[in-house]
Parts: sequence; structure tokens; C-alpha cells
Amino acid sequence: MTQTPEETLLWKGSPSQWTNFGAYLFALVLAAAIVAAYFYFPTDLGPLVLLALIVPVLYLLVRWLGTRSRVYEITSERIRISTGILSRRTSELELYRIRDYSTIEPFWLRLVGRGNLVIETADRTNPHVVLHAVPHVTALKDQVRTHTERMRQLRGVRDFEINPQ
Repeated sequence: MTQTPEETLLWKGSPSQWTNFGAYLFALVLAAAIVAAYFYFPTDLGPLVLLALIVPVLYLLVRWLGTRSRVYEITSERIRISTGILSRRTSELELYRIRDYSTIEPFWLRLVGRGNLVIETADRTNPHVVLHAVPHVTALKDQVRTHTERMRQLRGVRDFEINPQ
């Protein structure tokens, strides 16, 4: 009987807040428009206009929390993705089920050293897994690939592709 080594944590992190750049920019423009409306259209409703600043602030808070509450964990045996602000949902993907990897590095994420890791799997519930805006995405992909091959060897798993003609 082959003993498997203990599962170890390889990487843990959250998507970068850079994924919210467009939302943050929109909220900033909206807040500036509300402040401009307060100064350019003086009325008795001035304090109520400033109260409208709550909308972009709450929008920013929800977007920030949503991104911050998504946690990726990559261990020597599986990938865990936990999401949720109030309620939590965790999905797991065994590394030996991974079929293919690719990295997507949009220009605006490359500027800050981030990228998306896209994983194609043999798992029915998670056929496509995307780890958004992670640092050093190519090194992370190589690390996942190494451990995927190791887990396949330990479990004796082979992947067959059937291409219909």
C-alpha cells in the first residue's frame, strides 16, 4: 500500500481589488457628480443631495467585501474556493481531475503583476474554474501543474480524450 504524504497548503489568497477598478471609477465619478450637484444647484434639499453619497459608498463597500470574501486555497491535493459575505459556500476540486490550464493576463492586470488562471476539469459540477487576478499567475500555474501530475501518479489516474470525427 502506498502512503500519501500529508496535504500541505501551497498558496492562499484572494482576487486583487484591481478587478473592481471599473466599479471604483464609476463610484468616484458618481460621488463627484453628487458633490457638484450640491454646489451648483443650491436648494433647500442640499443636505438630502449630500445624503445621496451613501449610494456610491455602499456600492464600493459591497464590491470590496465581495472581492475580499472570495478566498482561494491551493493545497498539494485540491483547490478550494470559498465565497460569500454573510453565508459561505466552499467548492473543492481534486487536483487529479484537472485536464488543462491556461493563463489570461489582461493589460491592466499585467501592469500590477496579476493574471487569471483558467482551469479545465473533468469535474461535472466545476468544469471550468477561474482564479481571478492572482499574483504571479504563471508560477502558480506551474506549481498546480506539478502537483496535479503528482496526484495523478499517486492515484493511478489517466485522462483519455475522445475526439469524434
